[in-house]
Amino acid sequence: MSGYKPIGTEVLYSYASPATISVVSASAVTITAGWPAIRIPAGFFANTGDWSSALRWKMGGFVTTTATVPTFAWGLAVTVVATPPAFAATPSLGVTAAVIPAATGVTGASWFMDVDITLKTLTGSNTSVLVTMGEVRMPGVTAAPFLGRTIPAAGAANTMSTYDTSQMYFLWPYLTLGAATAGNQVTAQYGKLYGEN
Repeated sequence: MSGYKPIGTEVLYSYASPATISVVSASAVTITAGWPAIRIPAGFFANTGDWSSALRWKMGGFVTTTATVPTFAWGLAVTVVATPPAFAATPSLGVTAAVIPAATGVTGASWFMDVDITLKTLTGSNTSVLVTMGEVRMPGVTAAPFLGRTIPAAGAANTMSTYDTSQMYFLWPYLTLGAATAGNQVTAQYGKLYGEN
């Protein structure tokens, strides 16, 4: 280690208990129901340039598919702090393309989400810009070689330009099924939010 810059990584959130099983719905639903709120502290995003403020979100869990499988799309959104915390899929930091899992009738296959969120532009208002890139992998249910889906989907924007760095936000991982087909669901098992810089 060069010592050029101080170590700047810390765990801001860590939780490892099964979330409530996702609601079977054709609209976006949180996959962290029953967990403590995932907070992004006010003022966390403070640096740009060669050492931009950044977050890394990692999580995983189990996915179940039935004989009739709708498309799955995974996303990550933020909402300005409110009491009590209330899920919303907007504003979205990014969402995968919809994918139909290749394996049907699977119970408890693992999935993983790994996403980087970096401050691109810092302003004094709600126009700071975040860049989000990552992936969701479902090795037990998606046919090779397409074992994962990128966040954002190919060709989609990877920026959010309405972030207010002076506000606390809640982070919301979510799932959207292509149809409300009973039995197709996920259960989050762990989540970690790392602060960098």
